[in-house]
Amino acid sequence: MRKFLSALILLMFLVGIASADTLRVGILSKLNMSQEEYSEFIAAGRKAGAWSFFSSTAHDGEITFVFYDTLQAMQLALNTKDVDEIALPEDVAEYVLNVTGKYKVSGIAKTLPAYLSFGFRSGDDPELREKFNGALLEMKEDGTLAILQSKYIAEAGIGDPEAIEFRNFGNIDKKITVAITGDLPPIDYVAADGTPAGFNTAVLAEIAKRLKINVEVINIDSAARASALASGRCDTVFWIQGYRDVPKHSDIPEGITLSEPYYEWNEYLYLAPSSR
Repeated sequence: MRKFLSALILLMFLVGIASADTLRVGILSKLNMSQEEYSEFIAAGRKAGAWSFFSSTAHDGEITFVFYDTLQAMQLALNTKDVDEIALPEDVAEYVLNVTGKYKVSGIAKTLPAYLSFGFRSGDDPELREKFNGALLEMKEDGTLAILQSKYIAEAGIGDPEAIEFRNFGNIDKKITVAITGDLPPIDYVAADGTPAGFNTAVLAEIAKRLKINVEVINIDSAARASALASGRCDTVFWIQGYRDVPKHSDIPEGITLSEPYYEWNEYLYLAPSSR
């Protein structure tokens, strides 16, 4: 797959297909900026050479981003032609390509890195955040994190990722509720029957085992992350942190604090209907 993508980039560059038309791209909602602000931010980055973009439909043209609260809503918008393409992290896009068979890679963007962390309420049980950080550090140092990444991302097949079982530690004092969106399969994944699975869930299960805490997992939309935390509906949630070196656009609303990151990417694939 990666050889194919490299060839695609070279072909786009050599052919230099360009269009003055605006390309409408669906992307998961950002929490601290509007669609217009995000579109302007990306345009400024392209102009300044902060990241590259190659597309078969709008190599040098304007790109307008449209926010969607879920991956399902993004795909529906693409299928009904409300957007021309959707942008997904590389590993997620490859999984969607393999599972659906409906799309093709139409563009590739290299951007500033985005990260996955756990989000917590600022000032609310800081000890829990530090315990998560300690467990994540141990998992990095002993190789567990790399093993989980390989098993649940690099080796993910076409079917449902393996369901993850959480150990019950009995009548202990500490129990936490964790929210998962399922909008980044196979990284953040919820099966059709509501069962959480995939990489994030495997990471959480390993942390729970090391900390000896009981976990309840609930499902929410990606755009509801901050409100779920603020309302106390959950104690922590899987969090996408974009552009941490650009605080204004790091997508961390006031009142949210994050664990250390445990996964990152800097490449997005743009998908279009394969029939186009």
